[in-house]
Amino acid sequence: MRLLAAFLSLALSVTPAVAEQIDRLMTALHMDEVIELLRHEGQMQAQEINTTMLDGAGGAYFATQVDMIYDPDWMRDQFSTAFVETLSDSQMERAVLFFESDLGQTVVRLENSARQAFQDDTIEEMAQDAYSAQDQDSTFFQLVDEYIEVNELIEKNVKSAVSADYNFFRGLNSEIGGDDGEVLAQLLAEKDTITQETRTWLYSFLLMAYQPLDEAQLRENIAFSRTQTGRAVNEAFFDSFDRTYDKIYYRLGLAVSQVLRGSDL
Repeated sequence: MRLLAAFLSLALSVTPAVAEQIDRLMTALHMDEVIELLRHEGQMQAQEINTTMLDGAGGAYFATQVDMIYDPDWMRDQFSTAFVETLSDSQMERAVLFFESDLGQTVVRLENSARQAFQDDTIEEMAQDAYSAQDQDSTFFQLVDEYIEVNELIEKNVKSAVSADYNFFRGLNSEIGGDDGEVLAQLLAEKDTITQETRTWLYSFLLMAYQPLDEAQLRENIAFSRTQTGRAVNEAFFDSFDRTYDKIYYRLGLAVSQVLRGSDL
């Protein structure tokens, strides 16, 4: 009942003007495309889990659960709710203006294109090789590095990854038993490795995505990130990803545990 009341309270507090702004922001961010990319990544990961953890025994039940877990309407609600809760009316307006601008649209399209390309392992490996060979003294690398630092992308992504993995094992342990404390301790022990993997992925991804941008565009993108609105948008993104993926990974772990328990009966 508390969750329902909270939802109703939020729904009632959103004026038509705010509703219009959030719709414009979600459209400018191409969130439907982003969610479809995330769903595809989740389905690919689920296939790997079915192979490595379930020995291919997931069947129709596991596939159905994965499809329900990555529900696009629910995922969209998580993102829009985070933006409404985090951004003030004026910040929402400024965010819409930036992401509807030529630069904002260019950045969004480049990031989405790179994300889609990274679903091909060969392209991701090529991007990682390019990162390794990149001249780190170049202006381009320094600006990408500054963008990552300004938005605290490594720290925030590591935190999100640890939290999501922890919730996966919470879901897994809920049916087959296990110590959540031991899982968390193990994940924290692996934090350095997770950080290095995250660093490599982020630099490879953004160096590839932002290659078409010129110096002025890169600096303008960084300048927006430094504003209160830019910081609020960044916080809203990570809040929405965390609330979404903590739930997704818990439910995914639960689905795996149910398949494993069923196979033991």
